[in-house]
Amino acid sequence: MKGLVFVHKANKKYISIIVGSLLILAAVIFGLRHDAGLYSTPVAQVTAITKTTSTAETDSFNNHDRRIVQHVRVRLLNTKRRGQTVVLRNTYVKSQALDFPLRSGQQVFLTHSKDGYQLNDTKRDTLLGGLLVVTVLLLIIFAGKHALVTLISITLNAAIFFWGVHHELALQGKGPWLLVGGLALVFTVLTVLFVIGVRPVAVCIALSTVLATALSVALGYGIMTGTGYHGIHLETVKYVTQQPQLIFFFQIVIGSLGAVLDETSDISVAIFQLPASRKERFMAGMAIGRSVMGPLIAVLFMIFMADTFVETILWLRNNNTIAYTVSWVMGLGFTQSLISAFGIVLAVPLTSGLAALLPGRGQEA
Repeated sequence: MKGLVFVHKANKKYISIIVGSLLILAAVIFGLRHDAGLYSTPVAQVTAITKTTSTAETDSFNNHDRRIVQHVRVRLLNTKRRGQTVVLRNTYVKSQALDFPLRSGQQVFLTHSKDGYQLNDTKRDTLLGGLLVVTVLLLIIFAGKHALVTLISITLNAAIFFWGVHHELALQGKGPWLLVGGLALVFTVLTVLFVIGVRPVAVCIALSTVLATALSVALGYGIMTGTGYHGIHLETVKYVTQQPQLIFFFQIVIGSLGAVLDETSDISVAIFQLPASRKERFMAGMAIGRSVMGPLIAVLFMIFMADTFVETILWLRNNNTIAYTVSWVMGLGFTQSLISAFGIVLAVPLTSGLAALLPGRGQEA
């Protein structure tokens, strides 16, 4: 009987959590759907697609596509002309490589000039806000009391990152390597303190993470400098007009830092629980590291390569060879994955050694 009562209470608790989460999600989506008044940029909602024309196109490489022109009626949701109806033209290709179709009910940003209104971009805050709320709710449901600490850590790291980018722009390229190194150090220390707390194992995790990441970047820098960056096309780094080398290595540091931190945490926490000799603890750490570094390297490789997948398809469809495409499009992803793998591999002996030297459970310094 007591078991049935417990199950009933647990079911009521889970039902309350689900209903509460759905209500919060609905409230956020409703609020973001009706927040046009908060924008200074004109926002409009598509009310009807009045006419659509389609034309077949073929390029010099025999790629087939269709160019579609939509005549769209939209209603302004803000500014002094709120409520007025405007007719726009939206041109896109069926492949949607650089543009997109509009549909009834969709909200868009407009630009206003002497020639009237033109389509600027689609309004995505409802979708992004909904996904963010779902992420936070899932974190709270499954992480419980640890969710708040995790959210604070993420928020602080994000704020520090944006401050660092703003500060680097203000410095106009002076001392960028010190800034990148400082940000990586701050990210590591803050994350470890919030997740692990002020404990001896936190010192081991932070120190191992920083050393492994620094050594991997130094090793990669030394190899590429020694080979004169042969075959490495830094000019293909996206969104960069100055110092592509700095951005390239900054991407490696930020991309690999999380994986290295995850690995050092697993090894350190496990070793600190072992009341064994230093040699046994070191060997245990090496065994744990060997079992986790393969999946971590594979995940990082897929993350780096996924960023180039769409562009790779476009290059191949435009009659470029596989070797040429891999060199110019996927080359940086391969290189970043390899240098990050250096950090993951180096973290295993570094963490195992530091954790074995520091006193664990039932041991004295």
